[in-house]
Amino acid sequence: MRFRVKMRYLSWGFLLFTIFCAHTLYSHTVMAHDKSKFGVLIVGHGYVSQDTKFFALVDEVQKRLPKYHVDSGLHMVMDMSTHLMWQTEDEAIRRLEADGVKKVIVVPFYLNTNSSTVQAIKWSIGCKVEDDSSKSDYLGEIIDSPGAYDPQNDLNIHMGGVHRRFSSFSDMKYIATNAVDYHPDISNVLLERAQEFSSDPDNEVIILVGHGDGDDTIEQEYRENVLARYASDIEGMGGFYDVQYGTIREDWCDKRVAAVQEIRDKIINAVNEGRRVIWVPVRIASWSNAHSQEWDPSDCKKLGTKDLFDAGMYTRANFILYDSASLADWVVSMVRDAKKNNQYVDCSE
Repeated sequence: MRFRVKMRYLSWGFLLFTIFCAHTLYSHTVMAHDKSKFGVLIVGHGYVSQDTKFFALVDEVQKRLPKYHVDSGLHMVMDMSTHLMWQTEDEAIRRLEADGVKKVIVVPFYLNTNSSTVQAIKWSIGCKVEDDSSKSDYLGEIIDSPGAYDPQNDLNIHMGGVHRRFSSFSDMKYIATNAVDYHPDISNVLLERAQEFSSDPDNEVIILVGHGDGDDTIEQEYRENVLARYASDIEGMGGFYDVQYGTIREDWCDKRVAAVQEIRDKIINAVNEGRRVIWVPVRIASWSNAHSQEWDPSDCKKLGTKDLFDAGMYTRANFILYDSASLADWVVSMVRDAKKNNQYVDCSE
């Protein structure tokens, strides 16, 4: 009798243990399944970002994050038949939703978080502000429409690109990382570009040249907090005679004269000292047009360094998108940091 009672208890114990194990296994499966529901959306500039190297970067990130759904969109893409630009983030978002993604980490593949383009991305992610529909609330940060606002259609028209709030057509939750700004991975990429064209580091002056901004405050912050730190890293790692920096500010005629003059002076002074100069662009995917423009301060279309380039006074290095592996390291680090923060915009709440 006691044996039967003992066996009955053992049977019940085994059953409960089995149920517990099954539940644990199911919970683990759900957790693993949920992990696969995270998406990464890498947003490029458009135009030149359509280069195959941009998509090679996206593929490289997917290899490093196999449990995530990685997709890409371009911020500005022109329809050549209508000459209108539409963001292709829309298409990527629909693909992510079709894959069952619930939360998306948006990575702005730009060089400056304070730029108006990154603000446009945050505006698109944010929730509409009740007392002013032109604004978005992005994690407590109120973002003004960085371009012209179309109240009838709730659209932000920025630099030719037409943008709408993601919440108007998507129920997914979003968070955006910072743009590139300063990051050691990018220091390594810039160093590689300089070394690729270097032949005598002890006698070479590296000039890091960024795009620049029209806003003087944003420009100064970028120079001090980003370019200066890259210059310090590269000088320390590369053993060059000197590493300097500047910007072109190429989209603002009134700012560009002094900016290009500064770069020209750096090149001329270095050459007069008998140094070899290497121009390293701190850019994502395109060359500055300064190399092909003559120098005429009275003409905004002639504010370049072509005369210096033709005279062999400097060598230009490749743009940073050249190395998708190093840039993929940066994307992955940004994604993992964002995932830890676990702050996502949810306009349905």
